[in-house]
Amino acid sequence: MGAPVIRTSYRLNKVLTAIARQHRMAATLTDEDLAGHALSDEERAALKTGDTTRLYQLGANPYLIRRVFRSRFSL
Repeated sequence: MGAPVIRTSYRLNKVLTAIARQHRMAATLTDEDLAGHALSDEERAALKTGDTTRLYQLGANPYLIRRVFRSRFSL
């Protein structure tokens, strides 16, 4: 009964890092953005719809989520 384990996803974080390095903000990502990345169908769906809650649940880094999908957050 310890603390919950935080799930992380290298694949999701790699995609988000690549987008963030381009200094791009997006409401959603396209097939072109995801080309060449080995992602599950669930990960692809969350990225393509910009489902920030699901991305977090799948293990994406919250900093990267906010950096890429900044337009979805009030500043």
